[in-house]
Amino acid sequence: MATPAITDQPPALTVGQAVALTLLRDGYTQRTIQARTDVTPDDLYRLAALHDITAPHGTTEGHDCHEARGEDPCGPCEKARARADSRARARQRKTIPAAVLRARLAAGTTRRRAVSR
Repeated sequence: MATPAITDQPPALTVGQAVALTLLRDGYTQRTIQARTDVTPDDLYRLAALHDITAPHGTTEGHDCHEARGEDPCGPCEKARARADSRARARQRKTIPAAVLRARLAAGTTRRRAVSR
């Protein structure tokens, strides 16, 4: 007698994917997980949603797990994502393209000016 296929179970994982999900559950960052297992972030969160794995709440990874499930993030995860986004914008503001820097050097406007109050 043939056994019917079970369709409710998610597909089997490779060793790297299983390790990636374990690291995600244990609170490792997305960058560390990708460096150790070569699992891309898109695949990581898709697999996490399929296998009901979540990152610790209050982390950006936890926020991404909420998004992968299609649910509203909890308060701590929302705050963590906002902090990460503001840090990324601050890093972006600090970097000055080389062409702009050369133009400023040529114009002599690279010196800081004193602020008088």
